[in-house]
Amino acid sequence: MSTGDDYKVPPMSWAAIGSRADRFRQQFGLHTFPEVPVVELIEQVLDYQLDMVRFDVGSHHEMGRAEGYTCPTGKFIMLREDVYEKACAGEGRARFTAAHELGHWALHTNVPLARAKRGDGTKPYCLAEPQANQFAAQFLMPQSFIYNTDREQDLMDRFGVSWDAAHHRLRSIRKSGGC
Repeated sequence: MSTGDDYKVPPMSWAAIGSRADRFRQQFGLHTFPEVPVVELIEQVLDYQLDMVRFDVGSHHEMGRAEGYTCPTGKFIMLREDVYEKACAGEGRARFTAAHELGHWALHTNVPLARAKRGDGTKPYCLAEPQANQFAAQFLMPQSFIYNTDREQDLMDRFGVSWDAAHHRLRSIRKSGGC
């Protein structure tokens, strides 16, 4: 997706997205573990074991600047090869990208999409990209494992995420009155 492009989707509150992320963790027995193996979940469980979605790794040439892509009909999730390799190695930003694509699959499969431009007045809770980011944040960093004394480094160590993801998650939780 090029900078500024997004898709309007049915509105969903951050709390509703968090509930979906929590249910997803529970459904796959991940709710008792702070750090989840997101790539393994997509590749080994959702694809190979359950045949719910095909997981593909695309070449840099094939995907260009796109780090990941999820088919709107839910047929496949694709990560660019360098992102896949980094996510498998535990790199936080790449793990977030994988969780973001999982969020698109969980939230946006077979929902009506309409092109939108960021800054056109559409609220973030009506846009696909912020919704998928919120899913990824709450899936990778559930509030039940976050404490009021936590700092970014604590979340990075506990959840295997980047400083930016940890910073945004802490800021969001504190803004909403949590922790």
